[in-house]
Amino acid sequence: MSVPLLVEHDLEKLIIDFPSLDFSDAERKAVLLEMGSRDVQAAPGSGKTTLLAAKLQLLADKWTHRHRGICVLSHTNVARDEISRRLSASSTGARLLGYPHYVGTIHAFVNQFLALPLLRSDGEAVDVVDNEIFAAQALSLLRTKWTLNAWVRNNPQRGPAAIASLRYQGADLTLGYEDGGLPGPGTASWTEAQQLKDRLRAKGVFRFDDMFAFAKRLLVRFPDLPKRLSHRFPLVLIDEMQDTSWAQEDLLARLFDDTVVMQRYGDRNQRILSSGTDAARLTFPRPQPLNVTSTKRFPESIAAVVRAVQEHGEAVSAPVVADARAPVLFLYPTSGVTTVIEAFGKHVLTSFSDAELGTGTVKAICARKRSDSASAAGRYIGDYWPEYVAMTTSPSGSESIHRLLADPDAMGVVAMGLEQRVRDIKRAILIALRAAAAPSVQELRDATHLLRRLELAGSNVDPIRVLCHQLATSTGHTSAARWRSTIDTMYEALSALLPTALTRDAFAALSVFEVATEPAPTSRVNNAHVVLHQGRSIPVHVGTIASVKGETHLATLVLEAHAHPARSHDLQAALVGIASGTPLSVKANDSTRSLYRNLYVAASRPSHLLCLAMNSERAPEQHVQALRDKGWLVVKLSPL
Repeated sequence: MSVPLLVEHDLEKLIIDFPSLDFSDAERKAVLLEMGSRDVQAAPGSGKTTLLAAKLQLLADKWTHRHRGICVLSHTNVARDEISRRLSASSTGARLLGYPHYVGTIHAFVNQFLALPLLRSDGEAVDVVDNEIFAAQALSLLRTKWTLNAWVRNNPQRGPAAIASLRYQGADLTLGYEDGGLPGPGTASWTEAQQLKDRLRAKGVFRFDDMFAFAKRLLVRFPDLPKRLSHRFPLVLIDEMQDTSWAQEDLLARLFDDTVVMQRYGDRNQRILSSGTDAARLTFPRPQPLNVTSTKRFPESIAAVVRAVQEHGEAVSAPVVADARAPVLFLYPTSGVTTVIEAFGKHVLTSFSDAELGTGTVKAICARKRSDSASAAGRYIGDYWPEYVAMTTSPSGSESIHRLLADPDAMGVVAMGLEQRVRDIKRAILIALRAAAAPSVQELRDATHLLRRLELAGSNVDPIRVLCHQLATSTGHTSAARWRSTIDTMYEALSALLPTALTRDAFAALSVFEVATEPAPTSRVNNAHVVLHQGRSIPVHVGTIASVKGETHLATLVLEAHAHPARSHDLQAALVGIASGTPLSVKANDSTRSLYRNLYVAASRPSHLLCLAMNSERAPEQHVQALRDKGWLVVKLSPL
């Protein structure tokens, strides 16, 4: 079967389906009309996911085969949801959201078609597939492995990271790790690491990478599977290709043969999630890609910074906006590092109206969660905001319902969406049901499908809906005075699904209800630092650069970090280029290139305001003055 051809006349339909968008420029037309195997290199904010959705909308009108479909793969749920939302707006497009087509993440595709069928057929349980949960449980089990634990304690820079990222590799499930380091195979420590990994496998706790190893194992067992998948999906479209690891790219190459038309969309400059020696083997973009260089996200004042840290491809272009807000450089003394986010929040409040603030998020982002650098402050997130917390696990290493239900800082202080809050509450409910051995959810891992799964099973979900609403819209559930009452409330709402022999006290005694000895993170849901100024307030969401990939912010603060493995401060290294407009040198080493890619992602997030923050000790006056000459606002903060 050949895939349908699209011609220029077909593009007229987009005026109806996407009335607020313009696909008339030559770059976007070329992408829409291309129906061969080709890569698309697209600038940040160029609307590549929307472009892909528009192409799918056109193909939906011409797709006639009933049992062969289009496979659309993405790295994030955000991109998948955007594509699904666009397609579901019309009855024709909505057909692509069901059989024989597939729209989902790469991980979900591998799980659904390959890894989980193999594991189930082999009688293995799958409790959860999640890197953070695996890391917490692996580090908790580490203390039971004396030799390995001793080695890790003596190698704090390598050992913990390796234990947290233990993974299976290849069809033979060889033990490996994504980060850090361990003694080699044949040592006592390696043997105990293998035991630890296998023990978590027996519990059904896996990392995302493990699923790709099991998928390759399935291909060895059934070598004709690629032929079948290639017949089922003659057209494969992959979004965010720059984030594909070598293990993922290699697997996709094995799954689909040369009869399949494969188009890959991404931005090589945003490749910050692929690391290690295998990164050099990645092929995106292949020679002669289609380029989309114009951005619709930000003005020229921000594009100039993005170009200064751009590593590959044609330069990003953006419109000149007469009233664009000037970029800001915050210079702080070492003792004043914790005032940076507050100063940024106040600047945002004075720069935007309440109506404008309601159109987007405000975020402060940093390349590093932690650092062992002895340099002056400005090394990692904790320097700027010591309250930053990313853990959601209990003392035993399992997921913690107590932390999932903890109040976010912004709740009750400023207006905030409840989407993330409700997701955490559903996750807490699912964890409780599974810990209690409720039979209706033992095969369910994604809490977003909880209510639908229960409804399909004939359960009355009304009490659970009421519970979700109660937990999401009020506060204080995890306080010492109310914690047992919260557990009792969950027991009552879930009682119809629980084993009949499980008493209220036995339910409350489940390990998932453990309370951590350290204070529960009050801002765990969104790590929001609420800034108050002249009677107004704004939550500044704090996180890593990696955590905001694919996002668009109203305003973004890029916090200087001590980069690894470059062993230098990222903004200090890039300041001369940003001030002069000079791009990265072709002679730059790999470490510096990695540093620039992080800054490229960070600087391309905001639609209206870009701010940088760095230690004044690392900002030469000539570069600072060059920024002033370019129209930047330079704010010097006072020491505490």
